[in-house]
Amino acid sequence: MEKIFILFSFYFFIIFSIIGYGNISSLIFKRTYSIGEQGLNGILLLILISYLTNFFFPHSIIHNLIIIIIGLIAFALSIFQNWRKKIKELKIMFFIFLILFIGLLMYKNHDDFFYYHFSYTLSIINYKKILGLGLLNHGFRTPSSIFYFNSLFYLPHIKYFLMNSGAVFIMGFCNIVFLSKINNLLKHKKNTFILFLLILSFIYVNTAFYRLAEHGTDRSALILIFLLVITYLESLNILNNPFNKKNFIEYYEKIIVLLLLIVSLKSFYLIYLSLFLLWFYQFRLLLFDKNSITMLIKNKFTYLFILGLSLFILQVFLNTGCLVYPASFTCFDSLQWAIPVDQVKQMQSWYELWSKSGASPNFIVENPEIYLTNFNWLARWIDSYFFTKVTDTLLVIFLISLICVFLFINKKNKLIHNNNYKLLYLFLILFFFEWFINHPALRYGGYTLLALIFFLPLSIFLERVTLFNSKFKKKIFILILITFSVFIFKNLIRLNKENIQYQYNVLINPYFYIAPGAYEFDKIIAKIDSKQKKTNDNLYLILNYSLLKNDN
Repeated sequence: MEKIFILFSFYFFIIFSIIGYGNISSLIFKRTYSIGEQGLNGILLLILISYLTNFFFPHSIIHNLIIIIIGLIAFALSIFQNWRKKIKELKIMFFIFLILFIGLLMYKNHDDFFYYHFSYTLSIINYKKILGLGLLNHGFRTPSSIFYFNSLFYLPHIKYFLMNSGAVFIMGFCNIVFLSKINNLLKHKKNTFILFLLILSFIYVNTAFYRLAEHGTDRSALILIFLLVITYLESLNILNNPFNKKNFIEYYEKIIVLLLLIVSLKSFYLIYLSLFLLWFYQFRLLLFDKNSITMLIKNKFTYLFILGLSLFILQVFLNTGCLVYPASFTCFDSLQWAIPVDQVKQMQSWYELWSKSGASPNFIVENPEIYLTNFNWLARWIDSYFFTKVTDTLLVIFLISLICVFLFINKKNKLIHNNNYKLLYLFLILFFFEWFINHPALRYGGYTLLALIFFLPLSIFLERVTLFNSKFKKKIFILILITFSVFIFKNLIRLNKENIQYQYNVLINPYFYIAPGAYEFDKIIAKIDSKQKKTNDNLYLILNYSLLKNDN
């Protein structure tokens, strides 16, 4: 029981610290946020701090304690000033993260965790920035911001055992934002399709993504994409009302925070930056004047966007020699630490081959080039992937949709609906086809795209057939309780299986299992670091192929 108490305590210390950094963000940008938005802002600020400090220091226990304590002080000061207003939000926050804590208890992480997630995070903890990390392993070539975020949780007593918790914190604060938005719409008795989209998205996220061990670098970004689309749709209401520049700026800033988090988590999601351009296009008539452009240029979030995007691209560049990996035309293979362009092209093909069921760790199809040509891959993909993973996802979407239709349908409303959302929906369909043609694995955006393509028209339908009354609120409350109950139930089943299979009793030892070979790359880096210190005075440790060959 002692270990689980320590884990639980540090878990909430980190949560409070994240909120504290959200409060620091509020003070810097002079904005007021809900506690969910504050949490996401705090996560973004901590990621940026992690990026910057790692250029100068390894993320040792002392470094991390300083970071976490600063956040705790900021949290305490903010609560002391406005505790009466925030007590309700804090209760909801505590309730949600208490539920999510059960998902954090696991014996076995996902397969990629010890393949490269743990090792990458360990390199941040033990060393300041290393150039050429991508030479160690292809997983090191796509440095997700969640590794830098997780590196801050190497703390006394718990050591490495909250280094997989970043996904939990992202999911938790996203849940708070979902529920806060739902509550606001109910409070103001606004029966809009956005309300139903929020409900459907919330249910889907917590039932489909219940196993936090599988989140990796993908699902956190996918959850945030739901919020991005919803925030985008909310902003379009401005187009139907007298234009308010203050409201526009608020949405502009929220979209920037979400986009930065999404892109930094997975470089693949750089494609979602196009939504920013689409958003500006939809507001073009309202912003086509000198004052509006000046207002955006002077906005602090504009510079935050540039800084955040630059730091993320810089991490990729220092790991691989490429600005965007694996886009070979962005690579500079003349650099000492760079991955040769031929290898980059090979990896690009490998990613496509893997996503189209043509390869796995222990398998590759004959004639990969022919397999990837003219949809030759489709039959195998349908047989081995569609009728397993995709159909399971579609079944979850269908069941959620069926329950909501059965629960809410009662009356046809005469609504005059605006069509501003149609352009965004068209973009989502285009994203879907891009996903399907190039990399049809659910983790590359498929989970969210499939759900949104179904949920958005369903939400519009539900808006037109639902009567807003006292029973309506009760139904939503019941759905929220059922959703959390499903999350808890599924995780209890998982823990019971792990207890039987691995003799894993969370009350005795709640820490995850560390696989053999987890420190393999750390040992390689340590040897090279020792050699370089004797032979040169480089400011940073630089890896190259000759060093790696000599080490092996």
